[in-house]
Amino acid sequence: MRAYSTVQIIRVATKDVGFEGVSMRKGDFVSCATMIANRDPAEFMCPDTIDLARQDHSYIACGYGPHLCLEANLARREIALGIHERLTRIPTFRIKEGMSPMTYGGHVFGLKNLILSGPNKLSDGGKNNGRGQYQ
Repeated sequence: MRAYSTVQIIRVATKDVGFEGVSMRKGDFVSCATMIANRDPAEFMCPDTIDLARQDHSYIACGYGPHLCLEANLARREIALGIHERLTRIPTFRIKEGMSPMTYGGHVFGLKNLILSGPNKLSDGGKNNGRGQYQ
C-alpha cells in the first residue's frame, strides 16, 4: 500500500491559500500525491524498495487522522491474505524475464498486467499455461 497507493487523496480548500507558489481558492479541489509522500527518503529507509516485512506503517495511503479510510484495516487484511495465498500456491515466482508490470493511473492506480514465471505445477494442482501465466 505504501509503494503503490491505489487511490490519491482529494481534499477541498476551505479558504484561499498559497503554497509553494501555487494559489488555491476556497472550494478548489486539492490532490495529495500520496505515492510521492510515501516514497520520501526523509521518512522511509530505502523508500523505493518493496519489503513485505517492513515494520514502518506511517505511510498515508489510506489518509490520516479523522479522514482515515473506514476500510483501511479491511484493505490491509485483504492484501495480507492475498500475499499469503499467492506464496502458498506459488512459493517461487518472479516477473517473467523481459517483461515489466503494465499499469494505469490517474485518480485510481493499478496493474493492467503482471506476467510471472515459476514452477510448471502449482501446489494446489493448477497449471502454468505455458506462457508464464497461471490459471
